[in-house]
Amino acid sequence: MATIENPTELKVEHLLHSVKQLSPVELDEFTRKFMEWQQREAAISEEVDPDATDAEVVAFIRKNSQLPEKAYRRYWQLRLKRENETLSDDEQQTYEELLRKLEIMNVKRLEALAILVQRWGKPVKEIMGELGLFVSHFDKPEFS
Repeated sequence: MATIENPTELKVEHLLHSVKQLSPVELDEFTRKFMEWQQREAAISEEVDPDATDAEVVAFIRKNSQLPEKAYRRYWQLRLKRENETLSDDEQQTYEELLRKLEIMNVKRLEALAILVQRWGKPVKEIMGELGLFVSHFDKPEFS
């Protein structure tokens, strides 16, 4: 009797076979890009714990208030190029990825702020002011 292999296993084996065909330089590039993707996805999937301490919630808010410096600079470079309608297809894709990440960060930050609003009984703007929080990707930076 013939056995039917799991289609997922076939895909993984096919991918592994393809990766094995890469030159050392290509493998390094693939590994770097794969790790970057993994880190992005891990950050995206992280959620605020409603039972976390106030300090932990504030740290989560701060973490989701600004892109890392390199990504932040790239976002602004691409945003300005987009305003001038000079983005290449690759740049457009990168810009859309950064926008997606910013949207996710905004939602996460607001979810965490909602926890503090509920606990502290204060408006969001007041809490943000007390904590010295701001959302930097809305304001044009000096380096652009």
